Amino acid sequence: MKKQLFYLFLFAVLSIFILVGCGKQETDANEEVSEPTETEQEIQEEVIEEEESHYPITVTDSAGRELIFESAPHRIATVIPGDMEIIYALGGELAARPQSSGEVRPPEAESLDVIGHPHDINFEILASLGVDLFIGHSRVNMKDIETLEALGINVLLSHGDSFEDIIGLINLYGRILDKGSEAEQLIHEIENEINALIGNQPEQPMKTLILFGTVDETMAALPQSLVGSLFELVGTENVASGLPRLDRYPTYAQLSLERVLEANPDVIYFMAHGDPQAVLDNFQSEMSKNPAWNNLTAVKNDNLIILPHSLFGTNPGPRIVESLQYLSESLESITIE
Repeated sequence: MKKQLFYLFLFAVLSIFILVGCGKQETDANEEVSEPTETEQEIQEEVIEEEESHYPITVTDSAGRELIFESAPHRIATVIPGDMEIIYALGGELAARPQSSGEVRPPEAESLDVIGHPHDINFEILASLGVDLFIGHSRVNMKDIETLEALGINVLLSHGDSFEDIIGLINLYGRILDKGSEAEQLIHEIENEINALIGNQPEQPMKTLILFGTVDETMAALPQSLVGSLFELVGTENVASGLPRLDRYPTYAQLSLERVLEANPDVIYFMAHGDPQAVLDNFQSEMSKNPAWNNLTAVKNDNLIILPHSLFGTNPGPRIVESLQYLSESLESITIE
């Protein structure tokens, strides 16, 4: 009898262990198929995002310098309006902006601290703001690298001398700011709008002369310049093409009156710092001393047009579409008798 009771007791104990084990397996199975909570999902997404981070990255700026970024910069300052517009167009922002004599684009940047322009940088403000990336001009700010780096600031030099340069800058800032998809979208939009603008090229290209004037001299824009490249996109013939480059301004040439008279442009476009009309009037006064000047097709038809400096005299950034729109409409309005 005692032996039977012992077996019954042993059977009961084993049954309990079996039931507990089955329950645990069922619980484990349920846990495996259960959906993660919202908090767990956020953590998983953060881990995936960290794993997909493309930092550190090495980039090459417009001056041919290699820069390493361990992470996206957080405190950016620039003295170039076009670069500022690109950064904001990608969803970024600045800690300090360039000096501006006109409208600040975009408007939300107007309240930022001003650090000057490429020829006159306020290093004190840069240091006080804890800037970690300074964007300057490749032909002007090379001399400032040592000072900026001594302040612990990474330095990137850029220039927007052509349509290709501006597209390249959009790509570059997309990489640096970890906004590659935004950069691709912006480039796609710009290229689509430009293709629509330049779809119908004229059979007979209009002969153009593009001048940049200062108080002291007047230069002719070459096809390699920003404004020259834009005129090429709309299918005009640049009569300054082939002239020797200036050492100080490699995308411009010294104006040759003989070359102008020989080429006889249909239209002359003019840009200037300061008051462009005053500079143009002074230029015309000087040119009119040669009687042949008044026989030019552009002069006889009064086809002397001032270009907005913000769209043509400097890198317009993503507003390059506005530059081409302005140029296309201007060319369509020109009459030649």
